[in-house]
Amino acid sequence: MLKNSGKPLKWTERFYPIAKHCPISPNWITIISMIIAFIAVITFFYGYIYETIILVLFAFMFDSLDGLVARAKGRVTKKGAFLDGITDRVVEFFVLLILWQWIKTGFLVPIEIQMISILFFGTCMTSYLKAYAEHRQVLSHEKALKLGGLLERGERVGLMFIVLVIALFSSVYASYLIFIIFILTIFTFLQRLYYILSSS
Repeated sequence: MLKNSGKPLKWTERFYPIAKHCPISPNWITIISMIIAFIAVITFFYGYIYETIILVLFAFMFDSLDGLVARAKGRVTKKGAFLDGITDRVVEFFVLLILWQWIKTGFLVPIEIQMISILFFGTCMTSYLKAYAEHRQVLSHEKALKLGGLLERGERVGLMFIVLVIALFSSVYASYLIFIIFILTIFTFLQRLYYILSSS
């Protein structure tokens, strides 16, 4: 609702004189919000609950600051808007991952389910990257169609079928293969993200 008009809220303009002097670029503020959210996941798994809550708060704060600084400095770009949209999804996923683990005291989701959930997020995001880059006009339709990666959908589907077959005989080896697919999927996501951001 806050972004329905497609324009910045009037009250945020009051902070432009301060935001204009921010020494950090808008894109780096966006990236920092994602890094903080990732650290929050790690601190949560180590049992630092209060620190996790503070880090999540800071992640959301930085996530809100990037657009403000970009507008104040007159550095609003298509790539910046694209990166912000992608980071929003990643930060939200990290926070949801924490909440999922924190459903009730003492409840811990098995590592295999965690990997599958992150794998699912990665498979969705690799497709989302292509569609969102085209939507934000960061890539042309032709370039978006040619956007590849190490682990395309065909390879992922083939590997997941192999996992199902292996699981009939050994859940341990199936878990190993899930982990490999998980790593390759995240790598493909980062590979596509780098290509989009580095494209002219």
